Amino acid sequence: MVKFRRLPYRKYIAILSLALAGFSVLFVSIMLKGVVSNILTQLDNTFYAQFLLIRERLKEDKKVTYSDVVIVGIDDRTLNKLGAYNPLKYRRYHINLLENIFKGQPSAVVYDILFGDPHNDPEVDRKLSEAMKKGTVFSVCFGSDYDRSDGMFEPFAYKIPEGLSINFASENGFELMSPLVLDSLKSVGLANAYTDNDGLLRKMPIFFKVQDRLYPTISLEIFRNINNIPRSKIRVENNRVITGKTAIPVDKYCRAYVNIDNTYKIREISFYDVWAGRVPGRFFNDKIVFIAATATGLGDNKLVPLFGYVSGIMIHANLFLNMVHNNFINEVAGISYYLLILFASFFYTYLFYCRHELSLLKRVVGYVSSVSLVTSFGKTLLKVPFIKRSYNSLKSMRDRSYGLRIFFLLFSETRQRLAPVLLQLIFLYAALFLIFYYFNILIKPFTIMIQLVLSYMIVSEFKRIDFSKIAPVEK
Repeated sequence: MVKFRRLPYRKYIAILSLALAGFSVLFVSIMLKGVVSNILTQLDNTFYAQFLLIRERLKEDKKVTYSDVVIVGIDDRTLNKLGAYNPLKYRRYHINLLENIFKGQPSAVVYDILFGDPHNDPEVDRKLSEAMKKGTVFSVCFGSDYDRSDGMFEPFAYKIPEGLSINFASENGFELMSPLVLDSLKSVGLANAYTDNDGLLRKMPIFFKVQDRLYPTISLEIFRNINNIPRSKIRVENNRVITGKTAIPVDKYCRAYVNIDNTYKIREISFYDVWAGRVPGRFFNDKIVFIAATATGLGDNKLVPLFGYVSGIMIHANLFLNMVHNNFINEVAGISYYLLILFASFFYTYLFYCRHELSLLKRVVGYVSSVSLVTSFGKTLLKVPFIKRSYNSLKSMRDRSYGLRIFFLLFSETRQRLAPVLLQLIFLYAALFLIFYYFNILIKPFTIMIQLVLSYMIVSEFKRIDFSKIAPVEK
C-alpha cells in the first residue's frame, strides 16, 4: 500500500491560490472600466457622503473656532438695497467697499468676481485700481474655450515639470480682464470648478493646464503669497503639490478633496452692510476677506456632498483653510489602493479558511447569531401565557403553510452562512471610518467590502469540494 505524506504547506498554497483568484475577479472587473467600475465608483461616493455625515454628527458638540476668513457676499439683502446685479453697475460700489475694508488692516482681499471688459467709464476702473493698490488684493480669472486674454496672464504661469503622469484639467485660453484692474492686483488664480459625473463637486484642481503652461487655483495663489513662498519653491509631483511645508494630496488630475470642516467657522457679512460703512474697519484686521456673489439667483452655487448647494466662494475659502490647517482628505488610490485590496484578499481568505481555528471569533459569532439579547428576551416573553398562546397559534399557521416554511428555512440557513461575513463587514466599515475620522485618510470602502465577500464565497465553495473523489487509488 502506498501512503502519501501530507504536505505541511498545502494549506498555504490553497490560501494563496484562492486569494489571487478572488483578487483577480475584482481587479479585472475594475480594469474593464465598464458598468462594474461605474457602479463601484457611485457606491464609494455614497459611502464617502455617509462618512462625512457621521463625522459632522460626532463633531456637533465640539468647540467651534472662528477662522480668519470672512466672506462679504452680494446676497439677497444687497440686491434688495442696491438693485439687481449688473457687473458694470456694481463695479462702482466696489470702490467704496474697498475703502471701508481698508480702514482696517486685512491680510488680503480676494475677489471671486470677474472684472472682464473695461468699464465704459474709464474713470471707474481708474478709481477702482487706486482703491485696490491700498492693500493686498487678489482676483480670479476664468479659463475658457476661446482665448480673449492676449497673453496678459502669462506672468502668473508655471512651467510643466517633466516626467509627470498627470492629466491636468485644461482650458484653451482665458476670459479677458480689465488691464487697469489686473495691474493693481497682487496676483490672480483660476476659479474654474468641475463636477463629477453625478453632478457633485468633491474636488478642486490645484493647477490647470492652459495651452502649454500651468496656472494655479486662486486658493493656492493666496496661500503662497500670504506665506511668502516663491513660485520656484512650488513643486508639482504625481500625487501631491509641495507648497512650503504643506503637501497637498492630489489625484491623477491634480485635484484635491475640498474638506468642508465646520470646526473652522467662516463668517459671512452682507456686501451692503460693508459698503454702507456699518461694519467697523477694525473687524477686518488680519482677516482674509473673500468678496463674491452669494445670492441664490446669481447662479454661482455648487452641489457638494452632505451640505447640498453652497456658494462657489465657500469652495475656494474652505480649500484655502485646508492649506492653512493642513487638514486635507488623503485618498488611497492608484497602485496603493490595488495593493490594499490584494492584502485584504489574502487576509480575509486566510481568516475564513482558518476560521475553525479561531476559537474566540467563533465564540463571538456564535453568541451574536444564536444567543443574542433579542433571542434571550424572546424566550422570556414566551413564558407570558398570552404571548405563548399567540406564538403557538402563529407557529401552527407556519407549520400548515408551505410558503412560510420555505421562508423560515431560507432565513435560518442564510443567517448561519452570512453571520461571519456580516460581522466582518461591520468591523471593516468601523475601521475605515475611524481612519477617516482621526487621520483624514479616505479608503474607498465598497470595493474592499466586495473583496471580503468574494473571499468568503470562494473559501466556502472550496471547502464544499470533496477532493476524495480524485484522490490516488491506494494499493
